Amino acid sequence: MGFRGDSWGDFYGTSTTFIEWVTYPFVNYLGFSYEGMMALFSFFGFLGFVYFYIFFKENIRFRHEFYGYDLLTLIFFLPNLHFWSTSLGKGSIIFMGLGLFFYGISNVKNRILALAIGALIIYHVRPHVMLVILVSSAMGFIFSSKGVSVAMRVMFLAGASIAFFFIYKDVLSMVGIDEEEFVTQGLDLTHRAKELTKASSGVDITQYSLPMQVFTFLYRPLFFDAPGALGIIVSFENVFYLLISLKLIGNLKGLKFLVTGNFLAKTAFLSFITISIALAQISGNLGLAMRQKSQVMILVLFVVLAFLDEEKLKAWKHQQLLKLRRSQANATNATT
Repeated sequence: MGFRGDSWGDFYGTSTTFIEWVTYPFVNYLGFSYEGMMALFSFFGFLGFVYFYIFFKENIRFRHEFYGYDLLTLIFFLPNLHFWSTSLGKGSIIFMGLGLFFYGISNVKNRILALAIGALIIYHVRPHVMLVILVSSAMGFIFSSKGVSVAMRVMFLAGASIAFFFIYKDVLSMVGIDEEEFVTQGLDLTHRAKELTKASSGVDITQYSLPMQVFTFLYRPLFFDAPGALGIIVSFENVFYLLISLKLIGNLKGLKFLVTGNFLAKTAFLSFITISIALAQISGNLGLAMRQKSQVMILVLFVVLAFLDEEKLKAWKHQQLLKLRRSQANATNATT
C-alpha cells in the first residue's frame, strides 16, 4: 500500500512526512495524478497570497510608489515568490500557513481559528520555523503597546508558551541534537550546511561570517554570480529587495521604527531576521537559498511598507495640523 505503512495514519509526521500525509488521501482515495497534485499545491500557495494580501491591505493605509509604480502591486507580482509557491512540496503549503498566521495575528480576537490552523501548518512543515515565529511573536507582543490590549497580550503569550513547551523538543530532535547539548552548546547547523554545499550551485557558506551568510541568503545571487538563466532573473529581483531594504535600514528613522513600530511590524521583522539567520546557516547553495527565502522575504517587505506608511501618516497629520492652525488664524482675523 505504501512505503511507510498500510493506512493514512502511518504517513503522519512533520517535515517531508507531513507533505506525504497531506497528499495521501488525494492520491489514494481521489485518484489525483502528479499534475493534479501540482495544481492542488499551487492552489495552497495562491491561498497564501490571498491571506497575505488581506494582511497587507488591512494594515497599510496609503499608496506607496517605487519609480512611479504601486509598491504593493509590485510586491505581489515578484516572480520568485510565485515560482516557489506553486509546486508540490513544502514551499507552497508553508507559505499558506504563514499567510494564515499573519492574517490571524492582525486580529487575534476574531481570527483565532485562522491563527491556530496557520501555526499548525507551519509547525508540521518546518517545526524550527514555528519555534522562531512563536518567540518572535511573543517578543513583539511584550515590547509593544500599540494596538494590543493587556488581555489580548496575556492570552497570546499564554498560548505561545504552551505551544513552545510542546514543540521545542521536536525541533531539537529534527536538527539532530539532544536537549542537554542544546543548553550547553546552542544550535549548530554547520553539518547540514556542509551537506548542502555538494549541490552544483554550491557555495561554501561555512567559511563566511554570519553577516555574510545572511547577506548571501537574502540578496544573492546577483548578476556576477548568477547560476544560469533563472539566476539572472532572480538577480533583478534581488536588486529590488536590496533597494527596498535600504529604505528601512539605510536611515535612522527606519532603524528607530524597528524599535517603536507596532506589534505586527515587530513580529514580522523579528520573524524575518531570526528565520533568515537560521536558514542562512544551512542554505549551502544558491538554489536552496532562492527557494527558502521566498518564505520570509514578504515579511520584511511588509515591515518596509509599514515604515513608509507611518512616515506618510506623520506627514499627513502635520499637514492637517497646519491647515487647522491656518483656519483658526483666519477665523481670529475675521472676528477682529
